[in-house]
Amino acid sequence: MQQVSAELVEWLQNEIGRGCRPEVLIESMIKAGYEADFARNVINASFASLEALEGKRPNVLGANLEGTLKINTDPLPGNFIKTSDRDVQVLLNMQSPRIMLFGGLLSDEECDGIIEFSRAKMARSHVVDSDAGGTREDEARTSTGAAFQRGETALHTRIEKRISELLGWPVEHGEGLQILHYNIGGEYKPHYDYFHHDRPGEAEQLKTGGQRIATLVMYLNDVEAGGGTIFPELGLETMPKKGNAIYFAYGGMDGTLDSRSLHGGAPVERGEKWIATKWIRQRPYQLT
Repeated sequence: MQQVSAELVEWLQNEIGRGCRPEVLIESMIKAGYEADFARNVINASFASLEALEGKRPNVLGANLEGTLKINTDPLPGNFIKTSDRDVQVLLNMQSPRIMLFGGLLSDEECDGIIEFSRAKMARSHVVDSDAGGTREDEARTSTGAAFQRGETALHTRIEKRISELLGWPVEHGEGLQILHYNIGGEYKPHYDYFHHDRPGEAEQLKTGGQRIATLVMYLNDVEAGGGTIFPELGLETMPKKGNAIYFAYGGMDGTLDSRSLHGGAPVERGEKWIATKWIRQRPYQLT
């Protein structure tokens, strides 16, 4: 069922015309048996096509704009994914669980700019308090960090738009960028990024934007030794390289969660490590 048939196009045109939201259409497709990534690409391309016809956004997803909605859902034109301002290389593409390693997502100047803008805001990193709610310090996470609102600067806005185009998921569904810095010995022990419904403090986080469904970790500098992103259940480690990024999905619109997404940041052995993290939510995310 991973093809765009005439029947699917007709259904999409009707449902979009009725005002259905993208996340509702994605969930409907998944329930009908379509693979989640395919459904997201189709729906995102559909809305991009219609908005481009209305002059609201560029046609960055390859949709055909000649009157009838025709969708190009191929996420990999060659070994690159084209966004409106940058071609991003695909270095690793794992289907299950869904993990992709991107090359050149950020330029050197963008990496340096994020670091310099963040330095004055850095403070000891916290974790979500699973029982009491809010956040707290924890020895499992030994970094310093700075959190930003979506679109806080022109640089943040440009990067967030690129991420949205790359992943096929609306900007509004992303949390603001979180910048993290690790010195020698700094690490983040294996953990999950999604929230557990049965833990009061984590359940509280679901009230704004719903569940986290995916994570994108962007490497802002080259680390001399150590500091890789590890996936213990998979025997996988990706090493930091300036401008590259690791993406992994773990949540479905139907509420399913993939425990194979257990991951951590290995200790830095030499040098230092800077990363920027973007968490993706089920629904639009906005702090009040």
